[in-house]
Amino acid sequence: MYESSTSMTRAFRLDNQPCLLHIPEKPNGYLVLYLGDSGHYVEDNQAFWLEHPERSKFIHYLLDKGYTLFTSHLYGNAWGNKKSVHLLNQLYQHVRRQVTVNPYIHVVAEGMGALTALHWQEKHNMAFRSLTFFTPCLSLKALYEQEQMNQLYFKRFKKELAQSYEVDENHIDHEIINNYQMPETSSPVLIFHDVANPYYTVHNHSRRFEEQQQEAEHTVELKLAIQPILPRVTSTVLQFLRSYESTLEHPY
Repeated sequence: MYESSTSMTRAFRLDNQPCLLHIPEKPNGYLVLYLGDSGHYVEDNQAFWLEHPERSKFIHYLLDKGYTLFTSHLYGNAWGNKKSVHLLNQLYQHVRRQVTVNPYIHVVAEGMGALTALHWQEKHNMAFRSLTFFTPCLSLKALYEQEQMNQLYFKRFKKELAQSYEVDENHIDHEIINNYQMPETSSPVLIFHDVANPYYTVHNHSRRFEEQQQEAEHTVELKLAIQPILPRVTSTVLQFLRSYESTLEHPY
């Protein structure tokens, strides 16, 4: 456990995975899950988002506004697999026992973290207040097909995916990719997508997700952006979060 002038952070482990719970000085009763991209580590007393200047400013801004935040390493580059989703659900239940917060949470996720959050919602029927995504990965199939064009990175990604989903590398296409469906959500979504990002292209991820959400008549807003996205959009995110806090019950 360590403290700053305005908040306290509890560091703990679940299934040997580092987790962090940030408690503001004056809690507003709302909980925010933040999840990073592949390679965005969480350690026992530190995290990539806390060490990165722009992301750290964003985290502390939310804390200053009274939000309680939590995150976890979730087995690293797990790509939204069942194990990471199960642990995330356990973490949420643990946090609910530690602090007094509204059960309907906000989610802020970047890259791979968006996939994990959506898989969690699908698996456990989570009712999120809102979802804010930064250059999200929203389709494993699109990413897999794109990576096939670069054999150097594809071999590493294929091995990583096989380990995460516990399948033979030779069976990935049949068991994961061929029948993969882009996740959808009834929760309101705000997306900021870096148009210059070559890994998660806006066309294959956010734009297709936007079209899918609109067809289902779900709330979604896609904003095309250039780096640095944070902290420029911080006030916009806060306004989005607050727009779904008019009731303590299910917000939509």
